[in-house]
Amino acid sequence: MGIFSAIKDKLGGVVSEIPTLNVTMMGPRAVGKTSLMASIFSETRDSVAGAGIYFRPTPTTSAVLTKKKLQLQSIISSRTSIQDSPQTGAIEATSEESTFSFEMGKVGRAHTVNINIKDFPGEYLTSQPERVEEFVAESNVIMVAIDTPYLMEEDGVYNEMKNEVSLVTNFLMRNKNGIKDKMILLVPLKSERYFHDNRLEELNRRVKSAYAGLISLCREFNIACAITPIQTLGHVEFDKFVDNDMALGGIAKISKYRFYGKDPKFAPMFCVQPLYYLLTYVANQYEWMTNQPADIFECIINTFVSYLKDDDEFFHEIKKMGKNIIQDRSGYELVVTNTIFNIK
Repeated sequence: MGIFSAIKDKLGGVVSEIPTLNVTMMGPRAVGKTSLMASIFSETRDSVAGAGIYFRPTPTTSAVLTKKKLQLQSIISSRTSIQDSPQTGAIEATSEESTFSFEMGKVGRAHTVNINIKDFPGEYLTSQPERVEEFVAESNVIMVAIDTPYLMEEDGVYNEMKNEVSLVTNFLMRNKNGIKDKMILLVPLKSERYFHDNRLEELNRRVKSAYAGLISLCREFNIACAITPIQTLGHVEFDKFVDNDMALGGIAKISKYRFYGKDPKFAPMFCVQPLYYLLTYVANQYEWMTNQPADIFECIINTFVSYLKDDDEFFHEIKKMGKNIIQDRSGYELVVTNTIFNIK
């Protein structure tokens, strides 16, 4: 359908009554994508960073994320001493497609718009590519989740095997027309140790090196690209790699973690940054569309654009998100800008 979920198709049939934004999230199993969603859930709910906007999961998504949040909290609360190793293996990974649905609107009003974030495990890029391609074409933003320790440790020797950089890059290259003029967020998860050790600039450089091919694609096809590192738990950081029992499958090394600080707590940080980038980009897309010739604008008939056109107040609340975006510090960087994205 293009940038947003459409209100009508060419035959005039109704597709959706509520404006919907789609986000594709891809990355390997056990990288922490569901944990990221739970941490965003912890950081938002009734308001988003001073803007008059709420961001809440739908009941079904809320049940999933509440369970996940309790699991994440228990990693820390169940310890008996700071010397304990966090039992991160207790958080199950899934090889299934997952959809996280959120409701967003202006505070004080009823439900306004939907945001659907669909998580595709890496194997879907080869086993069910058509399914991923279809959703990517309907998405505003593509989030690429990165397992940070595998990128950073032992000179990144296990990075390709774990993060499947070539698989992700080649898939997006094959679908370059479906992502043209959009945004790709490179999201290093479980980055606590590199925040604590002041190695964020190194993290930034390694992301740009590992994903150089994808970044080049962004420059060629007018795709904005940003690096947004995340602290998934806050007080749990990477400790070391240990050998994997290859009879169980997977890769040669498994990452182990340790508690950080004298009084560790569940304290995710910066998890909401991808949301700020997403919403700011959406507002910029609307501004870009309104500056196109009338006949082009009318061809892009969709519920979200129609809604913003009729609700200037809500549009300006979304625009406020731009002031909360981190860039050019703490490992964050808008690596590639385009004709649409504009942070003021």
